[in-house]
Amino acid sequence: MNILAVGDMHGNLNVVLKALEQSKVDLLVSTGDWGDPDQVDEGIFQTIVARVPVLTVYGNHDYVDLLRNAKNQDGSPVLLLQGEVREFGGLRFVGISGIWAKSHRKPHYITDEDVRQIAEHVAHEHVDVMITHGCAIGLADEVPGGGHGGQRCFLEAFRQISPRLYLCGHLHLPQKRVLKDGRTIINVGYSGEGDYWIISFKDQTIDACYYKIDGFNFTRFKTDTK
Repeated sequence: MNILAVGDMHGNLNVVLKALEQSKVDLLVSTGDWGDPDQVDEGIFQTIVARVPVLTVYGNHDYVDLLRNAKNQDGSPVLLLQGEVREFGGLRFVGISGIWAKSHRKPHYITDEDVRQIAEHVAHEHVDVMITHGCAIGLADEVPGGGHGGQRCFLEAFRQISPRLYLCGHLHLPQKRVLKDGRTIINVGYSGEGDYWIISFKDQTIDACYYKIDGFNFTRFKTDTK
């Protein structure tokens, strides 16, 4: 199965359409931040959903009501609920939405305790792909200006759920890490500026390739970005 992975479009949904035009994929997965309500063109969003099945979490810049109400062609929701495990194409996906915070002052805030409870609930399930907006500390969490922007709660969730593939976003820097046991962590980067990934599951192997759209040009990177 081939997956198009995007995130942090921040209203530039045309990048997703261009990526779909260039790629033959079975599923679109988003790590969130499609854009705030005043940024998202609902017509383009519906065109995307009509073209390919979508699974997404939400971040801190999302038209959450749009995501909650959107349906794929088979009637399944586009938005993964917190800790929901859903099967598609023989793979099992789980999503954790929001960004880390110490409180619930904003609707998109998620706390250490929230993430811990979700991970404990899902730990007994078999999960192939974990999707979060925020990132795990030390796992593909470099920030453009240097340093790291991940949180320990997402690292603990990754360890407990132990997915084959972990997709995250929020930090606007595409990067990939493969652990010794073959588990792969990808920060999809900044799709609003052209970053996206094509990820192929072939038996027990995962082949992930990073692409960059620059105007009308498409660049394919065969090696890790980080």
